[in-house]
Amino acid sequence: MAYSPNPFLERMSERTTSDMEFVRLFSPKILERLAEDAFEGAVHIFRSAPGAGKTTLLRAFTPPALRAFWNSRNRPELSESFQKLLNRGLLSDGDRPQLLGVYLNCAAGYADLPASVGLQQEGLFRALMDCRIVLRTLRSLGTLLGMSAPGQLADITLDHAAVPSLQGIPVLANAQELAFWAERHEQRIYAQLDGFAGPAEESLPPHVRFEGVLWLQSIRFVHEGRPVAEQRLLMVDDMHKLRRRQRELMLDELVVMRPLIPIWLAERTIALGTELLSQGIRQGRELREYNLDKMWGDAKGAVQFLSYAQNILDRRMKNQDNVPVGSFTQCLRDKLISNEVRDQVAEGIKRFRSEVQRHQSNQRYTEWLARADQFSGEQNLDSLLELYVTRILLVRDESKRQLSLDLTLTAEELEGRDSSALRGAAELFMHKELGIPYYFGFDRLCVLATNNVEELLSLAAALYVGLQSKQVLRKSEPVLSPLEQDKLLREAAIRRREFIPKAHSEGARAQRLLDSIGVFCQDQTFAPNAPYAPGVTGVRLSRSELAKLSAPTQPMGPAGATLRRVLAECAAENLLIQRETQATGSRDSGTIFYLNRSLCAAYGLPLQMGGWRDVSAGELVKWMERRHTSSGRKNVEAI
Repeated sequence: MAYSPNPFLERMSERTTSDMEFVRLFSPKILERLAEDAFEGAVHIFRSAPGAGKTTLLRAFTPPALRAFWNSRNRPELSESFQKLLNRGLLSDGDRPQLLGVYLNCAAGYADLPASVGLQQEGLFRALMDCRIVLRTLRSLGTLLGMSAPGQLADITLDHAAVPSLQGIPVLANAQELAFWAERHEQRIYAQLDGFAGPAEESLPPHVRFEGVLWLQSIRFVHEGRPVAEQRLLMVDDMHKLRRRQRELMLDELVVMRPLIPIWLAERTIALGTELLSQGIRQGRELREYNLDKMWGDAKGAVQFLSYAQNILDRRMKNQDNVPVGSFTQCLRDKLISNEVRDQVAEGIKRFRSEVQRHQSNQRYTEWLARADQFSGEQNLDSLLELYVTRILLVRDESKRQLSLDLTLTAEELEGRDSSALRGAAELFMHKELGIPYYFGFDRLCVLATNNVEELLSLAAALYVGLQSKQVLRKSEPVLSPLEQDKLLREAAIRRREFIPKAHSEGARAQRLLDSIGVFCQDQTFAPNAPYAPGVTGVRLSRSELAKLSAPTQPMGPAGATLRRVLAECAAENLLIQRETQATGSRDSGTIFYLNRSLCAAYGLPLQMGGWRDVSAGELVKWMERRHTSSGRKNVEAI
């Protein structure tokens, strides 16, 4: 096993990870959420914030990874992955992988092409894409067939019978000859770019369509007398690194082409720019869109993300030998013991007695206070939670008392007003006022990750550092207590917030806006009567407010355009999570912007995604330019 100081800091999409290592760490759970039609002939767009797993997903279908899955099919730890690929028809028991996955990355070369729009520039872009598709296909085919040297491509015959007439790709009978052509063609394109001041060479006419796709879906490869690699998949990663015109050109032409093979285009949502705030997406038979951020968003997806996250973390845990525990979940204690917070419990009970002292002579609350006295004597967490629930209900009743008869409230009435949301608020109040751990346990770790694999690994890496420290100090068992988890996770969340100005083009404005939303949500959440239990974690712009940001007349001026850009960037980078709301009888439809769940930890907010408040675009502009401050209560701990 390779030495790994912190296996949660490694990223599988990085090419430095070997194929064998990749398949060992790859979680097949994501295949359960992959749409059934994803391998049908059409253009499939995968969009998400960074770290959602796009590149990892694409890499799993490249020939080296598929061969590694197939070669390890008898290993117990990879049997689930093999079975799921088998069920998709991508692998078989008796033969090599069936799918020829062709992976292209847009990170280099394409954006170097001239920016001006014109037939020559578009033609160069298509030509570069075509020769790279051909070259990458032939190299991938060699890998799929287990060839170890480029010269072995000479053993592959090309059958052009089904290929339509192509102008840019020559008809050559041998794969090696075609690979040579593709290499030379790419060199000539770059040579032409180097001398771009002059006219284009006559020998290098611009391509008028993406012929590489037509060639890939029609060409037949024959090896040792039989056709091979008849099932194909073209994967184009990092589309957001192309110029906007290049992205539009490629997408439009590929859709019109109605491809017979699946073409996967992966890009970050940042590529959508301010369009991200607009309603509706283009869907159709030839174009299908998948948002990995929303893939886990429904109730079923949330449960599956827990399983997916556990699978990912356990595989990483097995990739280290610093902590002698097999499963990551075994390292996180999810039950807080009263003795660990004895002082905080005593302080909480003392505070409760002091705050309800003024109600002692009030006949209306006699039964409630008698019930509370019983809990006060028990000095444990469950009793403290009951006292905090009672305190919130007392405040609520007191604020409505003028509207009700002054009758004695029974214990049954208190229980009738109790709810899980109210208990969630009480638990959060205990965290804020007494420092009792709130952010701990595996389930909350997964929620904090906001359905993002990279965030999950970053949080797990912070916890793993704590486990390593315990191991170095030779603690009795490598298990993190709720107190330790809460501290490590909040520190990681605060580091994420502090990194925002360095990681985003509008980072300073984004941080001010997010801090302001955090303060606003904190004010709403920690009102004494907990009016939006368990709390507020988002703000909503109504459709009319959003229209102020997108109107061509720009009624809010440059500040409105800046806010729109900052909101779009925050949504694209997973700092804000968008949710649409429908119109009701008294309320316009709109868009809720929830805080990223790890930012909620930085601001001391709950993790549920439910509570929100309406704001205006004008308020958000002020918050973006001048940080909003609390209306009297204790300010955000991270600021």
